[in-house]
Amino acid sequence: MPDAFSGTSALADQVVAAYDRNAFFALRAGAIYDQFARVKPGNVTSPGSSVSFLFWGDLSVATTALSETVDVDAVALSDSLVTLTPVEHGNAVLVTIRVQTDTFAIGFDPDVANIVSYNMLDSLETLAQEAIEAGATTTTVDGGAEGSLTVQDIITMNKIREQVAILRGGNFAPVVGSNYAVILHPDISYDLMTATASTDWAAFVQRSDASQWLNGQVAQAAGISFLESSRAAINVDGGAASEDIYSTYFLAQDALGKAVSIPPHIVAGPVTDKLMRFRPLGWHAYLDYGTIRSGAARNLLAASSIGDN
Repeated sequence: MPDAFSGTSALADQVVAAYDRNAFFALRAGAIYDQFARVKPGNVTSPGSSVSFLFWGDLSVATTALSETVDVDAVALSDSLVTLTPVEHGNAVLVTIRVQTDTFAIGFDPDVANIVSYNMLDSLETLAQEAIEAGATTTTVDGGAEGSLTVQDIITMNKIREQVAILRGGNFAPVVGSNYAVILHPDISYDLMTATASTDWAAFVQRSDASQWLNGQVAQAAGISFLESSRAAINVDGGAASEDIYSTYFLAQDALGKAVSIPPHIVAGPVTDKLMRFRPLGWHAYLDYGTIRSGAARNLLAASSIGDN
C-alpha cells in the first residue's frame, strides 16, 4: 500500500494565507500650496463671518511743474477691500468596536488616524490649488486658445522668463527671498529638465542645501524657485488633438490668502450609541482660500511631451 502523505491537501484547514500585519498606505502628495497662503492677521476688528484685507491705492505720478503762485489741487486717497468668507470643511469615519477587535493589523487605530490626517491635508491642498487656479491670470504658451494647443506646444525657460518679466514689470514682490515661485506638474518639469540649449534649464539651474528650501522645491533658476506638484491641474483632452493641457502656476507675494476662523484639527467624535460600539474620528476646519492681490498669480497652459497625447 503506498504511503499516504499528510500534505496541504489532506490538512487544508490548517493551511491559510498569511498577511503582513503592517499595512501600507496609498501613494501620497505632500503639502505645497498652503505654504504660500497669507493667513488672517491677528489684528482683526472683531469676530465675524468674513475677513476683509485692506489695500491702499498709490497716487498717480505728479510730473507737471508747479506754478510759483498757484496752489496745487488736492487729490483723493483710494483704497479697496478683498474679502474671504470662511466655510466649514471636514470628513469623518465611523469604526465599529468589532472590527477593532477582529482586525489582524497591528497598527489599526494609528493607521485610521493617519488616513484621516492625510485626508485633511489632501483636501486643504486641493482647496488652495483650486483658489490659485480660479484667481490666476491665465494664458497659453502660444498666446492662443487652450483648445488650439498641440503636443509641440510645450513649456520652455523663455516662456517661464516671460511670465516672470510680467510679474516684475507689475512691481509684484517676490515670494521666496528674491525669487518668484513656480509650481509645475512633474511632466512639465521633465520638459524643462531635458531641454539642453544654452538658454534652457540645464544652463541656469542651481541647487543648494535642500534643508533651506520649501516643501516640494526641486531647483532654482533665473530668479525662480521651482516646486513640483502632482496636484497642478490637468485638462484631460483639452488640446487640439485631445492632448492633455497642464497648468503651471507663477506666484508673487499675496497670490494666495487664507482666512481662518477655526484652524484645521482632528476630532475624536463622541461615542453616543447605547453600547458604545461606534467610534468616530474625523477632521474639521472653518476657513477660506482666495487670491488676495490681483495679478499676483499667473497660470501658463502648455502640453507636455510625455503627457497623454
